[in-house]
Amino acid sequence: MSPPNLKKPYVYIRFKPFIDLFHLMKRTIVIGAMASLVTWCACQKANDQTPATPGKPSTPSTPVTPPSGVKHKRIYLKQGGDKGFYSNGKDFSYEAGDTLVLKENDWSYCSFENFYGTKSDPLVIVNEAAQIRLSAGFAFSSCKYIKLTGSGTSDKYGFLISDAVKGGVGVDIHGHSSNIEVERIDITRKTYGYWVKQEGSCVDSLQYPNFTISDIHIHDGRIHNVTQEGMYLGSTDPNGTRAVNCSGSVIYPRPLRLGNITVNNMIIDSTNRSGIQLSGADQGTNEIYSNTVSNSGFEYNTAQGNGISLGGYTHANVHDNSINHSFALGILVLGAGKIDIENNTVDNSGNLNGKVTPGMASIMVDTRRTDPVVKSTLIIKNNKLGSNTDKNVRFYETFATYNTDNQICNSGTLVIPGDIKYTTCN
Repeated sequence: MSPPNLKKPYVYIRFKPFIDLFHLMKRTIVIGAMASLVTWCACQKANDQTPATPGKPSTPSTPVTPPSGVKHKRIYLKQGGDKGFYSNGKDFSYEAGDTLVLKENDWSYCSFENFYGTKSDPLVIVNEAAQIRLSAGFAFSSCKYIKLTGSGTSDKYGFLISDAVKGGVGVDIHGHSSNIEVERIDITRKTYGYWVKQEGSCVDSLQYPNFTISDIHIHDGRIHNVTQEGMYLGSTDPNGTRAVNCSGSVIYPRPLRLGNITVNNMIIDSTNRSGIQLSGADQGTNEIYSNTVSNSGFEYNTAQGNGISLGGYTHANVHDNSINHSFALGILVLGAGKIDIENNTVDNSGNLNGKVTPGMASIMVDTRRTDPVVKSTLIIKNNKLGSNTDKNVRFYETFATYNTDNQICNSGTLVIPGDIKYTTCN
């Protein structure tokens, strides 16, 4: 997979930062006539838009529940001639609770569509005998109740995803997907570590508010040396301002939103853009905690390269993370609703690899347009904020949508517009 054509989607302005974020990607999936011969997804970015293909997505299958008393099976996946695996769950013999096993050491890709476990019997995908290496990675399209785990051997990371040309996505979760857990995966030399998102589509069921990508848990893994975001979770165009061409008609669909997203115990180091980016997560409980994020922003673009970013509509609890050396901000908050930023250690914001970027706070907060209007309450407390090139905490107010019950405590030097109400802690 070739690296995407990179473009700068927006420009950071010193005192009025950041209009809506980032970019989209084009995906092409070509499946050969034989089920064992499949071509991997080719991902590329084009003018920060995704020309969608009109039509209906394949209908998700019904979860296959084993009859009472039936023992779960271990099913060994077989590579095709391209050293990859693709299957649609409708055409694959399995039952909820079964375990799908990768045993050969070297794979190109492993792609699943319409695979379902159940809440009580998730479908497990695991390594066996040794650490399994993949060049392209894993993709899940319209899958539910899946656990991808590298716990099949004593290796800390049972799957290693690495690409010699630094292209593509390590783990891609999209479409009508939910209830997916991913653990013990090592990702390096890719464009992105993780994608969890579905961009604007011509298909109604893939447009907000017709489905929510929810209950995604990513933990105990590592991402290092990737050419864009370590974790790209949710579309950065939640209001649907990007055009999509549907059989000659241009529409502006709103992408699917996210809910109940959890990221914890991840090690993320040396990304060209931000370490963790979560956007459009307006449902349920979203939590980013106990992660180590270092050396973010080797693209040396002031509009990118934050340690952790919360995009439009996102409410989340960001706590107990360590963020060190970001070309841009340590933590950027552009979300809405109740947002907790607590017990994080942030140091060397605006200082990466000997390059110093003026005006980079440890924590920066601003507001974005939401439809309907969603007001924000910020709780920022008990953070250990070290070196930066601005202030410890800086607030902006692009839209006057702050509530009056904000709490900002133990944060050192602050810059907050006078009409933003907040209290300090005892």
